[in-house]
Amino acid sequence: MGLQHMETKPNPSSFNKNQKIELAFNFFSEKKRSKQYFTVDEIANKTGWGQSTVKTYLSKKWSTFIIKENNELFVSPKFDLSSFIKHHSQNENTPKTFYESILEKSISACITAIEVYNKPDFKFREESFSILMINAWELLLKAKILSLNGDDKTSIYLKSKGAIEVSESGSPKTISISKAINVLSANGCLKKIVEDNIKLLIEIRDHSVHFIHEDMSLSTKIQCIGTASLKNYMTLSIDWFDYDFRKYNFFLMPVSLYHLSDIESFSVLNHSADNLKSYLEKMEESHKDDADPNFSISLRLSTKLIKTSSDEAIEFMMTNDSKATQITFTEEDMLRRYPLTYDVLTQKLSSRYSDFLRNAKFHELHRQIKNSGEKYCRERRLEPSNPNSIFKFFYSESVLNFMDAHYTRK
Repeated sequence: MGLQHMETKPNPSSFNKNQKIELAFNFFSEKKRSKQYFTVDEIANKTGWGQSTVKTYLSKKWSTFIIKENNELFVSPKFDLSSFIKHHSQNENTPKTFYESILEKSISACITAIEVYNKPDFKFREESFSILMINAWELLLKAKILSLNGDDKTSIYLKSKGAIEVSESGSPKTISISKAINVLSANGCLKKIVEDNIKLLIEIRDHSVHFIHEDMSLSTKIQCIGTASLKNYMTLSIDWFDYDFRKYNFFLMPVSLYHLSDIESFSVLNHSADNLKSYLEKMEESHKDDADPNFSISLRLSTKLIKTSSDEAIEFMMTNDSKATQITFTEEDMLRRYPLTYDVLTQKLSSRYSDFLRNAKFHELHRQIKNSGEKYCRERRLEPSNPNSIFKFFYSESVLNFMDAHYTRK
């Protein structure tokens, strides 16, 4: 009786590091294609890495393309080979691309703009913020142009009759922010609402000499435009470059928190401020019907502290500390936070995705949404003042971000 030859499959734990990286890439690629959830154990079994190594990689190397939902993992649609290899490069001296260097400078300018604006006593708040934020935008737009052109520096150089223009010091001149906006708008990378928001900031910067310190309404208007600009900036930085903002707190302190004597960021001529306000309001009005929740022309951040014993108030606590200050939200506040009914939500999903159907896949995702607490939805009475009214689920706009990982955008 002869011996039967049996081919044994190699154990991944015996592979070297590069082989394990290749296994991980193949595993993630398959999960991205099938849009399936997976666990830490599955990664460890497929690659041969220990669970502790996998958990370390999840937090340090894979955090930009592995998303965690309800203790389950799935792969972001933005996952690709180049980004995966880049995250696994062990050579700390590997040079950054030129557009990556430009991007980092852009982020630094944006953070500085926020820090300046949020200082408790700063006399040139709006002027300084607009100048720095415009600089951040200009660098971000140029980084995108560079990335679209294979990191070719000449793609952002200013040319005259085919020749690169140089400054008096001999350095190449680069295109203006207006030119960068036109380039990216022409190829569909920049939406009109984002373009107009940046142009409003440019207008604010160019007219800063005319600001007057008594005009609180203009200060508030600029704050709304700046807040929207930050949101747009973050959205595009993530969409274009998968930038991880989790180590930063991006927000502008609302003007309502400042003492009136601190609002002294302006200097002369009242009629010029009125003209600027009229222009800003006209531009806002032109975008009042824009439906895309990812981008805004302006955003108003309101703060209000109210003592109330109203039966309509719903107690909300983000801490287990019973001595912590409590903040109450009325039903009206909750409706603003969760504005979508089930029918409106499914209509939005149908218009947003090319492969959306109300099938078993959707119902499973809907179950996960409802089980996620108040992160994406909240159940409330259809008529809060009527104790006999039926209960109904209302949904937050943020549920669309969750669905983006499971369906294909149109």
